Amino acid sequence: MRGRAGYALWQRAWASFTGINLPPRPGHAPGTAPRLTPAPRTQAAATAGWFALPSLPEAGALTASGSDTVVLEASSPDGRAFFVLRRTDGQTAEFALELVVRDTVDQPELATVTYTGPDGEERTLLIPVSPSRFGPAASFVGLDGFAAGSTWQATGPAPVPENPGWPSATVTRSVRAARNEATREAWRRVREGAGQEMRDTINGAL
Repeated sequence: MRGRAGYALWQRAWASFTGINLPPRPGHAPGTAPRLTPAPRTQAAATAGWFALPSLPEAGALTASGSDTVVLEASSPDGRAFFVLRRTDGQTAEFALELVVRDTVDQPELATVTYTGPDGEERTLLIPVSPSRFGPAASFVGLDGFAAGSTWQATGPAPVPENPGWPSATVTRSVRAARNEATREAWRRVREGAGQEMRDTINGAL
């Protein structure tokens, strides 16, 4: 049995992908790792391809902690995509999302996440992932305006459509939300198959 208690989701996903046995972490008994929460589904969301993600606890329920703290983990209904919500700054309560996708084909894929901020404004982020030579495809993005009480949902990941009609403002916001080079590289892969206007928008945001 693999001892996975005490490991982050991406580490457990990487171990499953490679078949590596993770040694038990001190203070964690084997077999006691927290389970992934399947994303809730409603009939309407399932029909449209969207699924709700677990709600973030209210502000009073979040413990004060340092940066890079995992707040919650969830998986897509089919178990193919993993969503890891992280608190990246303990003082300002900024959040970021890690998306890990298994079994990607040899082309970029894209998930969409929408969420509401404290101001009630809905924000949309396009999150591409591209195949990796060293494990599952993954991207890491900042969630500007995400806070306790925010509601959010996701769809995908799915192959990037030909000539997507994404609003340029959404593309710009999504590209600028990238927190690491793997995510920016995924956008470069998306750019390769896009029309000139979309390429210009991605270039300007990169």
